[in-house]
Amino acid sequence: MVEEKKRLSEATKALMVAVAIFFDGLQLLIQIIPVVGQILSILISIFASLTFYLWFKINNINFVNPKRAGYLAGGFLIELTPLLNILPAWTLAVVLLIRNSNAKKKAPKLDIIKK
Repeated sequence: MVEEKKRLSEATKALMVAVAIFFDGLQLLIQIIPVVGQILSILISIFASLTFYLWFKINNINFVNPKRAGYLAGGFLIELTPLLNILPAWTLAVVLLIRNSNAKKKAPKLDIIKK
């Protein structure tokens, strides 16, 4: 039996971006606390990376593709870097992952490559 690939719904996409904005905003506010803020920010980054990894995997979006793995890992590494973690890396990573997953599903429909 051929498994049909699921596509991210518009509601799921919006919720993913909203959660990413929440994580980025929370990390921005946590940075106000001198030492404890850095530790909490690292814990939030770990939780966020696991959350998005699991969320994309549940929706059948694999990270075998180096580009997708790079987006998630890049967001994680930026959020772990002390001064760079004020950037909205989770939001950017999630938006790029959503765009990449949509491109992979739309490309076969375009029928550009003729055999």
